Amino acid sequence: MHSEHDSKALRSSPTIDSTRVILVRHAQSTYNAQKRYQGSCNDSVLTEKGRSDAYQTGIALRGRSIDVIYTSPLLRTLETTLEILDGLQERYKRILLPPIDSSPLLKEIDMPAWQGLTYKYVQEHFADDYRCWKERPHEFQMTQQQQERQLEKGGVAVAKQCFPVLELYDRARKFWREILPLHIGKTILIVSHSGTIRALIGTAIASESKQYHVFQQSNCGISILNFPTLNYQQGQLEAMNLTTHLGEVLPKLKDGKQGLRLLLVPATEKAPNSIQKLAERLQTVPIDFSLSSDLENSQQTAKQLLKNHPKAVQLQVLRQDFLQLWQQTLLSERTVMSANDTYSTHLITALVVASFSMIQKMLTQVLGTSLQCLQLVPNTLSVIYYPLKMRTPVLQAMNIADSH
Repeated sequence: MHSEHDSKALRSSPTIDSTRVILVRHAQSTYNAQKRYQGSCNDSVLTEKGRSDAYQTGIALRGRSIDVIYTSPLLRTLETTLEILDGLQERYKRILLPPIDSSPLLKEIDMPAWQGLTYKYVQEHFADDYRCWKERPHEFQMTQQQQERQLEKGGVAVAKQCFPVLELYDRARKFWREILPLHIGKTILIVSHSGTIRALIGTAIASESKQYHVFQQSNCGISILNFPTLNYQQGQLEAMNLTTHLGEVLPKLKDGKQGLRLLLVPATEKAPNSIQKLAERLQTVPIDFSLSSDLENSQQTAKQLLKNHPKAVQLQVLRQDFLQLWQQTLLSERTVMSANDTYSTHLITALVVASFSMIQKMLTQVLGTSLQCLQLVPNTLSVIYYPLKMRTPVLQAMNIADSH
């Protein structure tokens, strides 16, 4: 089951003065299931669940007229692309399928020292490096063994320090420079990897590499970027990490299940049907409390969304800048989460209903970008997660809409 807005976003065509890019992370792989780092190695293939999810992603994309497909050359991504094409087949059975091009620029981040190792092993045996990786990804370094040819010795292995995230962002910028001018006004489907898609989105919306971990990318999650023709180096994020086509109400949590999760809804005066259906979507999601501004439409929207949550505490806030102040508190070293035992054992979920501008400002603050880079849609749902052991928030999804 996927949402009406999600479907419309995937069906709608780019305008004549823009290029649309649909990004899909590869489906679940064997290394994903085993909780191993994959990096740019090619030892991982799709699981049965992965194949099924990739096929469902193709079905979700049937309403789109895709002009060209670009994919990473790694096996798990090529397998995902083939399954997506099978799902698309019904739409394209009487015409040629869109052309497919494999680009080495779309390979996953290169992690030579960790590839094949489990997450747990890395956390335990590379504790300092792991902390840098999670907290300061733009400074993260890794030693890479390379062969260097010498005339007298015939060839020796030398250690070279690499900066995986910085190099990945450089690749992403190069990809955009090479590809976008070739497909102006068209729709491009990119099938790639979690890290690569984060870098592609980040470079498109001018979010720095230090924000690398802010973007969650689920297996087969769908994101959408639009690039104005006159300035195709500046993208706009229309949707991020949609997983409703996989039967998920919200994207699954990563980095544990303790901390604070915010469900952000930008309210408008007229959208009773959208809010009604959004309330149905959220009826199975535990909600502990809600915050809404003192605007009447925000309070009414919050009341509608919580009709299936009678135990949720409803709070109204008078200050119009309460979201920005709260965000600053959450990101400070003296955050309430570190001092409250409740957060150490449970996931706390809060519904936040505020004006369009307030929600948009909060999202831009989290992503480290500007207002013009986000195409926020009223009466949709965006999800920010604050993991207990990390100061960096995670945008799990943006612009999830009402379900059928």
